[in-house]
Amino acid sequence: MTNLLRIESEGYPSYVTTKTKKNIAYFKNSRHAETVISAIYFCHKKEWMYLLSFVVMPEHSHIIIIPRDKDSSQIMHSIKSYTANKINEFLKRKGNLWQQSFWEYTIPNRKILLQKVQYVHNNPVRKGLCNTPEEYPFSSANPRYETDLELFF
Repeated sequence: MTNLLRIESEGYPSYVTTKTKKNIAYFKNSRHAETVISAIYFCHKKEWMYLLSFVVMPEHSHIIIIPRDKDSSQIMHSIKSYTANKINEFLKRKGNLWQQSFWEYTIPNRKILLQKVQYVHNNPVRKGLCNTPEEYPFSSANPRYETDLELFF
């Protein structure tokens, strides 16, 4: 169900944050964090979105996207549904993995977009999980991941 407070602004980047239910740190496990990243890249490969930035933290994730063939609610539903099913299967559990909704902010200009990308990439550094954004293994700041950010700058 779409959150009535969420405004779909076609063509504008969306900064999306979603948390695990009860802030449980499921993504401390690298297999679970990689499952989230796989779901993000699945949506990207299907051309549902442009992918500008992401980070998977132990109990939440941030993603900056520009929706294309699907809106942000559909994209997040796909990511959250797939990852919950896979991780629950691995943990032999049932129930919600993610909080029901997510927080979204439509980014109005390039200056704020760059600020949000820096915030996303520096999140693991601020939390003491690494020394530099590039060394965190579950972030688009890590050189092993490619994004569409260059298309827009």
